[in-house]
Amino acid sequence: MTAALARPNAPTGLIRSVAPVRRRPDLHWDEFSRHWREEHAAIASRLAGMTSYVQAHAHPDLQAAGTPAAWRYDGAAFAGFADLEALEQMRADEGYRSRAVADEAEFVDRAAMAAVLLVDDWVDPPADPVAMRRTVLVFVRAGATDGADAGRALARQLAAGGGAGPSGSAWSRALGRDPGLAPGGADGCRFDALLELWFEEPAAAAVLAERLVATRERLVVSVVACLVAEENRVI
Repeated sequence: MTAALARPNAPTGLIRSVAPVRRRPDLHWDEFSRHWREEHAAIASRLAGMTSYVQAHAHPDLQAAGTPAAWRYDGAAFAGFADLEALEQMRADEGYRSRAVADEAEFVDRAAMAAVLLVDDWVDPPADPVAMRRTVLVFVRAGATDGADAGRALARQLAAGGGAGPSGSAWSRALGRDPGLAPGGADGCRFDALLELWFEEPAAAAVLAERLVATRERLVVSVVACLVAEENRVI
């Protein structure tokens, strides 16, 4: 892992608890997104220990046509911590179980939710993080020998089809399993690496996601989910 990584709009050296999320089945996507962005964000912003908290909202209209059903999530949550002690500080916060976890039941399908702890292998930040409008999140089940080179190879393969490329990218791998939810991710989305691709042009993000879905059987790594999302940075 690189000692100092310039992740957009976030401190360096983060340990991130990352969880793809699905909305509660009885909720319309707009209500799910509103509750997460407004009510849950207000609760999360008051928890001790977190250095950053980012919500990636994946509106159904943004997703690639032909996306496999198992890949379909409504977003992903990213909670950042300076170290493992800070993570435990958040979990010990009185409001974590009584308010944050309890509120998740109001809008999230918790049976389909599980987090993995990730650390960055490499980050190629965009020149202007403020200009980012879309993020393509590629959740990967990497092999034991797949390191930073696997992320580079995947990014090159996805860019090979032409078109406007991402303005920045990052590859992170599992530090260990997050005992707060479930080991390795939910059954349908077990992952241990993540490729993030940031785009200034929404159309370019859509084109790359379509290419990924169309070529998924020929990719250099095993992809278990792909989301096109808009980021909401709470902390």
